[in-house]
Amino acid sequence: MDSLDISNANRVIIYGSKGCFATPRTWYTFKAMGHDPTKLHLMQGSLEEWEQKGGSIEDGPAKQSIRATDLDMSKISTYQTTYPSENQFCDMKKVSQAITEDSASSIVIDARSLARFKAEAPEPRPNLRLGRMPGAFNLPFNSLLEMDTESDPTKFKSVTEMRAIFQSAGVDVDSDKTIICSCGSGVTASTIATALEACGRDPKNTLVYDGSWADWGSDSDTLIE
Repeated sequence: MDSLDISNANRVIIYGSKGCFATPRTWYTFKAMGHDPTKLHLMQGSLEEWEQKGGSIEDGPAKQSIRATDLDMSKISTYQTTYPSENQFCDMKKVSQAITEDSASSIVIDARSLARFKAEAPEPRPNLRLGRMPGAFNLPFNSLLEMDTESDPTKFKSVTEMRAIFQSAGVDVDSDKTIICSCGSGVTASTIATALEACGRDPKNTLVYDGSWADWGSDSDTLIE
């Protein structure tokens, strides 16, 4: 954050270009770091739509992207995280526990396509087993988005529509159970978590499995249906 000149006091608006489906992951990561939620916003619609509707555009030199390997980790950070990330993300151990001894108090949602969920389509990453976590519910992330004819996944559907989609998938948005969101690599699982919060769910009871299927499917000892 320091290298990007972002401070805890900044208002942060997250947007993407047309076709970008990773903006909810960025929003969710800022939230996990404890950025003030009143100063954190996820724009609905793409940069192209913003420009088409008369939004101002800056065309000067852009700030360069930052690589983790280029950071000086010896410096004391000015940007301070204020919320423990373990309350937003979880690991394989937590998921394994959720589908075994904690299955009565946990729900796992898989954001991958139905074909991948049912092991009827190959995984895009090599050397991963096919299938799903036992007891998981399938809710493809793009079902929650306004996918127009040009497939621009930058807008969520209405809360009423999303609640109906969750219900149709067998998920009670208002359940007091812990909901764990998974996908292929932890990106579109954040779309599920973001939609749950938009529907009024308490985010403290929602987790994103950061490793998701790239982690679970690569381990020969994990349980798979």
